[in-house]
Amino acid sequence: MNVSEAIAYIESTHKFGTRLGLESMGLLLNEMGNPQDKLKFVHIAGTNGKGSTSTMIARILKTAGYDTGLFTSPFLEAFNERIQLNCEPIDDASLVAATSFVKERIEVLLAQGEPHPTEFEMVTAVGFQYFYEKQVDVVVLEVGMGGRLDATNIIKDPLAVVIMSISCDHTDYLGTTLGEIAFEKASIIKEGSDVVIYPQEPEAMKVILDFATSKNASVILVDPQDISIESFTGHSQTLRYLGDKLDLDTFSLKLLGNHQSLNCLTALEVIGLLIRKGFQIKPAHIKEALSQVTFPGRFEIFTDSPVVLIDGAHNSNGIQAFVKNMASYFPKKVINLYFGMLEDKDIEESLSYLVPMAATIHTLTPNSDRAMPAEEMAALIHEKYKKSVDFYDTMDAAVQNIDLLKTEEVNVFVGSLYMIGEARTLIRRNLVN
Repeated sequence: MNVSEAIAYIESTHKFGTRLGLESMGLLLNEMGNPQDKLKFVHIAGTNGKGSTSTMIARILKTAGYDTGLFTSPFLEAFNERIQLNCEPIDDASLVAATSFVKERIEVLLAQGEPHPTEFEMVTAVGFQYFYEKQVDVVVLEVGMGGRLDATNIIKDPLAVVIMSISCDHTDYLGTTLGEIAFEKASIIKEGSDVVIYPQEPEAMKVILDFATSKNASVILVDPQDISIESFTGHSQTLRYLGDKLDLDTFSLKLLGNHQSLNCLTALEVIGLLIRKGFQIKPAHIKEALSQVTFPGRFEIFTDSPVVLIDGAHNSNGIQAFVKNMASYFPKKVINLYFGMLEDKDIEESLSYLVPMAATIHTLTPNSDRAMPAEEMAALIHEKYKKSVDFYDTMDAAVQNIDLLKTEEVNVFVGSLYMIGEARTLIRRNLVN
């Protein structure tokens, strides 16, 4: 098995669909010797902000000298991004070895009449096996969807549980109200857990706190008053830590966007918790890590004249944060919008934020069978907002459409991560020197 065959094998299990529940995952991991029981975890759930916060935590731990695993989804440009060691994607040889190991155990289960694991269960199992083989000190583990029945919730006793911003998403699986969704995500809290909670809507917060109480968990509430944005440039922002749990004052954060200050504060609360549990992490480690951290596809600027940027905001809350950031970073600029979204997302609400800021609108079809076709999206925008809209059959045509002579304009690709990854590849190939 080579790496292409390994990835093809994993992705072929997509045909088994999405199956929430831990029974199949438990059978597979038991056949593997339960590598997850030999690892330490920071477990992170939420609708928005998981990826950025996970990446910041992992970068700080790595900078402090800890061998750190990072498990996220989905990937932008290469499958290997989903499983990282010390902020570097899993190498091809290790991916092949771990996949082969998991495949052999699956074949044993199938011979016993057990159901085939889903794609996400397989990826999670591969990640656990790789992190176990590498004997990492801690794994920063991002939930795939929801929490209660997510494959990652098979872990038993995390060092920390983190609940990020919760909004309505994946309502077919997680419930139709904020409270129902919050319950699913809060359910990663184990008995006696230490829990860090990002600021939430009251309905969500009540559910999370009630669940934490039922599990005798210790709760740390992230307080927005504990951080401030001092200044920002096109490529970093200066933040001031105002809390009392870390010996930290001003520092530089390479991730852009107003919302990243709260994501960063959440990461800092987790780091403070880990320090109190005995981790040796110094202020200098934190400052160095945050000044270098990158998270591709989130308010990522590639060129300055004209500006070309991408943002993987793929639901209405993420879109709203993106629009606020655009107003802060690029006030009164001409904005050329390139947009694509999945049909099961809250498209009309997202458009209500996006369309007013855009001088021109261009639609694309994300690479997913759940995508709204570009032509259909263009017709929807034209009918509702009476604006002229272009649609493109390919991402390459859209990137080629950018007028590099209009140096004062801002060209933004925003929407589904299934689209943003392809945009990133082509922008870097064609526009970045």
